[in-house]
Amino acid sequence: MSTHGKNVFVPFPRYENAIFVGDSAIEALAELKIFGKALIGGELPNMQYFHPNEKLLECTSCVMHDQRVLTTAIRRGGTDYVLLENNPSSDINPALLAPKLKAEGVRIKILTIFQDPTETLLETGRVFDEEKRAERIVREYRLQQEQLKRYSPLSPQSILTLLAIRHPLDDRIFLFALSDASELSKDLYPELCAHNPIKEADYKTVIPGLVEIEDLSFLRACNPDWIALTGDFLGIQRALAQFQFQESTVPDALAKNKVFTVPYYGKPLAVRRPRILKLWREAAETAARVK
Repeated sequence: MSTHGKNVFVPFPRYENAIFVGDSAIEALAELKIFGKALIGGELPNMQYFHPNEKLLECTSCVMHDQRVLTTAIRRGGTDYVLLENNPSSDINPALLAPKLKAEGVRIKILTIFQDPTETLLETGRVFDEEKRAERIVREYRLQQEQLKRYSPLSPQSILTLLAIRHPLDDRIFLFALSDASELSKDLYPELCAHNPIKEADYKTVIPGLVEIEDLSFLRACNPDWIALTGDFLGIQRALAQFQFQESTVPDALAKNKVFTVPYYGKPLAVRRPRILKLWREAAETAARVK
């Protein structure tokens, strides 16, 4: 049966004259194709790539301490309401701002984040009267989960994950290796039967899970089976190209071109986990075939 002109899987975007606060809420809403006028987040690197058409105001921890940027944006933008993420399991819970903002006359919506991403998606549908849209997305999520379970187990692999963050204003590149303390390593690596050669205990990190890199000489010691590139791909590829140009010998992963661009993953992206994991698995399978 022809589906020409009848794309039933991707709903029309819905644009709200609102400010969304909290990364997990922002990404759950994006899965339902519900977008705000402005966002307050910060857990996801390179957030401007995920949300190019929404204004990024500041980080969540910033607004928890000082609401002046938020209240100024509400006043100047004629915002209808502010959506606050209610995430009791997080160290930073934007819903705690509700009493203070309500006292200033701000209309508030609350979106609760659950441990089960499908519950979060269904709750998003309830809050925004988009139950059918949420149910359809949850069906897809569960179908993708079941498909992943049917794959054969992978052989053990060592995967080095690099992350490049591009400064949104001056284009500076900050390069990191993700350690075994990162959410990506803890959540995705076991599904890939993967080993992370970067151990958090061996480094002094400002942000747990992110080891800042000055140069790539450490590659010789960790010698991964393949390298995963996340974040600003050009930033990492330039660093890798420079390393190969300077070094007479390079690890097998570089020599055999076992370098793959894959999506970044963090807890706010749990609503997208099956799709992200599928792409990582494809990269792992491809790397295993290269001898």
